Amino acid sequence: MNKHIEKYLDDLRDALQELDRSTIQDALADAEDHLTTALQVETEERPDADKGELIQEIIGKYGTVEDILEQYSGIEEITTPVFAGLENRDRRGFFFVITEPRAWAACLYLILSLVTGTAYFTWVVTGLSVSLGLIVLIIGIPVSLLFLLSIRGIGFAEGRIVEALLGVRMPRRAITPGEGQNWWNKFKMIFSARSTWTTTIYMFLMMPLGIIYFTLIVTLFSVALSFIGAPVIQYIFHEPVIGPDVWVPFYAMPFVMAAGAMLIVLSLHLAKAVGKFHGRFAKAMLVS
Repeated sequence: MNKHIEKYLDDLRDALQELDRSTIQDALADAEDHLTTALQVETEERPDADKGELIQEIIGKYGTVEDILEQYSGIEEITTPVFAGLENRDRRGFFFVITEPRAWAACLYLILSLVTGTAYFTWVVTGLSVSLGLIVLIIGIPVSLLFLLSIRGIGFAEGRIVEALLGVRMPRRAITPGEGQNWWNKFKMIFSARSTWTTTIYMFLMMPLGIIYFTLIVTLFSVALSFIGAPVIQYIFHEPVIGPDVWVPFYAMPFVMAAGAMLIVLSLHLAKAVGKFHGRFAKAMLVS
């Protein structure tokens, strides 16, 4: 990367440090992509021009770090995730959680995490095995590079899912290796990036986390729904609700159904809390 662009990105990073980490990543990705592309175009059109003056001209057109700070500060205020925007309205009372889209979206994420977590784990284990097996050969470097690029891409996609369902602000621009770099330089750049390995660890951990999340939510809702439907289960299908050979007396049915309804409310609160925890964990691991 051009040293002038590197200096500009360093200054921009320092200027944006008070903003959300995801916004900083978006701003840096936008700036690097624009400046690098513009420099290539201008160099082709004006091959005799001094590169130092050329990049300064391009940076001047793009904007000072103060201009970019002002622009992205405004963007951050108007691009909050959908469910994050509902946070204040969600706090209307303990039982109103059943009407909150945020809580149901968190439940959906926790259920889907079994599928995504298994897929992530399988891909990481397979990719690492193949990459390490081929690393001693010439073909090993491009294969490893493609695997690491896929890790970055999947991590970006997971971030979009986290933002959509958990309401946590995540990057909307993926960071890609600089244009014009050879395979070896791209490999070194991605290999040395902290986010590459934190994303790999995140994907590896998603399988056990997905199993825990899925089991927890499905078990709680299954028990809650069986309690709510206790009269139908016991008196129509002739199956015990509590356990083998344990029949609920007729007069106790309202209490069992109320317990089921309360368990759904508690489950939704738990789903919101777990979703909030996981969102923070995802942000720490996936954001560069």
